[in-house]
Amino acid sequence: MKPVHYSILFLMAGLSACVSLPKSYQTKDEVVSVATGPEDMVVDSISESPRLLLSCSSRRKHEPDYGEIQAYYTETGALKVLKRIGEPVGLSFNPHGIDLVQVNGELVLLVVNHEHLIKVNSILRYKVLKDELLFKDKIVDPLISSPNAVTGFADGAFLVSNDAKKAGNIWEVLFKLRKALVVYYDGRQCSVASGKYAYTNGITSRNGKVYLASTMQNKVWQFDFAEGKMLNREVIGKAKGADNLRFDGEDILVAAHLRFLKFLKHYKDSSKPSPSTVYSINPTTSKTTVVYYDDGKQISAASTALVFRNNLYVSGIFDGKLVKKPVR
Repeated sequence: MKPVHYSILFLMAGLSACVSLPKSYQTKDEVVSVATGPEDMVVDSISESPRLLLSCSSRRKHEPDYGEIQAYYTETGALKVLKRIGEPVGLSFNPHGIDLVQVNGELVLLVVNHEHLIKVNSILRYKVLKDELLFKDKIVDPLISSPNAVTGFADGAFLVSNDAKKAGNIWEVLFKLRKALVVYYDGRQCSVASGKYAYTNGITSRNGKVYLASTMQNKVWQFDFAEGKMLNREVIGKAKGADNLRFDGEDILVAAHLRFLKFLKHYKDSSKPSPSTVYSINPTTSKTTVVYYDDGKQISAASTALVFRNNLYVSGIFDGKLVKKPVR
């Protein structure tokens, strides 16, 4: 069973129908075939071979169930599914947002996971090995109600953004109700770090600051972070349909969904393209620049963008592909 999460109700509240971008951004870049639905990705530059870890899951209702973490080796182009070991019996693996962090000398992958049949949402933690993911634990809490993205800290704590107070609540979406919370896990228990929002999405952190995107409020915020609380909220950028956030040097890359009707058609039918856009936002100056745009022919419904070794990589919510674009 596929998540209500990705029935794309979150966009029905009225993203802009049309945004014009220069045709010069519509370039022909390398397209890499990967497993289905690489909604999120992170750079693993610490393991033996440089690679991207992709959170892959079937996210359309009519697709066969699939959920894995796939490694894409950027130097060779090789692809490998990382075998998961040590998991509890019966765990249903449907990964969504992910993050990678070093904790006490271990490389730990944080995974937002949705067990749809039993209606359990959680954060899973794995120790990252060469070709395997060793299960560490599963964090379930009422405050982790409808998790979307996660960012981790070196002490083992993490922040998770919820896109709703109650998973699958259509009224929160239709009326843009600001009920979603950002939750802090300190290693023992969860608490509210910040609220309330309409469909919070990407979240990341660096140097005592936290950055948060809202798909429905069309904003990216910066916060001071202290003692589990996100303080002094400041808008640093605006992006229609903002999705995941990743740093590129001092700037933040945000993938965005601009055309609701085309997005909806693409969700229902993979042959119908939906434009993909990536913005670069400078947190200090709020300068916002388009760094990637495609009309959907190369990649539709882009959800994550990052730069690694002089290339921009863009992944999407539904289709099994990445775009690789030289940028340096």
